[in-house]
Amino acid sequence: MSGLLMSVILIGFGTLRDWGIDWMSTWWLWLFVIWPPFVFYFIGRSVGISAGADWFAVKNGYVDTYELTEVKVVGTSGGLAWDLELQDKSGNELSINLREIQTNRDLWDLVYNGIVYSVHRGSAKTNPHALDKLKLRKTC
Repeated sequence: MSGLLMSVILIGFGTLRDWGIDWMSTWWLWLFVIWPPFVFYFIGRSVGISAGADWFAVKNGYVDTYELTEVKVVGTSGGLAWDLELQDKSGNELSINLREIQTNRDLWDLVYNGIVYSVHRGSAKTNPHALDKLKLRKTC
């Protein structure tokens, strides 16, 4: 959708800039108008994140968030990027950049509730980064 919007903006800009549609007869100017939908289409398909009440899925797998056995937060790039690694009792594993999942608040709420449930029930092992970054320590 955003690629299509960018193309419409470029068509509008070209039309206003030349006070007409004469620019459309120049073939190479169409290259600027045509590329955005294709680029944004493939960028949008690269992530593929979804979640339900008790599951979390990315393109290469899924986990049952209420049956987790391991929750890790691993720092990459010297701690500038954090990866969330999850494993459930069926042996399913997945890893995703923490920032990617936290940008969608509703999706993150579903996943985080399952993580908190599994950790506080005692069935999921964690590492210190997971306890700190995800605020999973019990305060009693």
